[in-house]
Amino acid sequence: MDLFVSILGLLGIIVLAVGLIWLIVNLVRKKPLRVPGIISAAGALLFIVCSFAISVIDQQQNNTTESTTYSTESTESLESSESESVKSKVYGLNEQYKNDMYGLKITQADQNFDAHGMSLVNSDIPTLKVSQQNGVQITVDYENIDSSEDFLPSIWNFKVYDDDGKTGEIINQQEGQDEVSKGHTGTTHFWVNLQKPYADTKYIEIEYGDIQFKINLNH
Repeated sequence: MDLFVSILGLLGIIVLAVGLIWLIVNLVRKKPLRVPGIISAAGALLFIVCSFAISVIDQQQNNTTESTTYSTESTESLESSESESVKSKVYGLNEQYKNDMYGLKITQADQNFDAHGMSLVNSDIPTLKVSQQNGVQITVDYENIDSSEDFLPSIWNFKVYDDDGKTGEIINQQEGQDEVSKGHTGTTHFWVNLQKPYADTKYIEIEYGDIQFKINLNH
């Protein structure tokens, strides 16, 4: 459309130029000026109309571009706000996080070790030993809400911090490793050695990606 209008505008300039030359020649030769005058006026009118049309088209294109840019920025802003909302929300004990795909809930963070936990407390293997003073057993309920792939939260996707912000050491043991299909739930346990005694720790922070839990410890 722009090209067609531009060609018409160029044609108008040519017609105007031809008409003016013809008009000048007729003035010199003292011949009738009616026809070249009409041609000159027609060329000028065509050029003016095409110039106006190009201006209108350009303005419409600019408005479309601005609208698209605004829409993209709005979408990005919404996605960013949703992401920030996930990061700013902190979940406590027995409070479930949910998204469209899966759910997570911390149901235990204490020293009430189960049988497997006690075997780690009594372990002779240093890398698998849970400290009687600093150790914490963490229990997580998880749910596959709408994922086509079976879901199991890996312990290596968790990070644990004490109330001083220091990282705890996650023991390479996970009890309960059932991957659950859509609509099903499971429970898993893992163990962490904090960098100071459990008795001296008011709370721990647990992260799973952008999901944050803050669990007060009972002594």
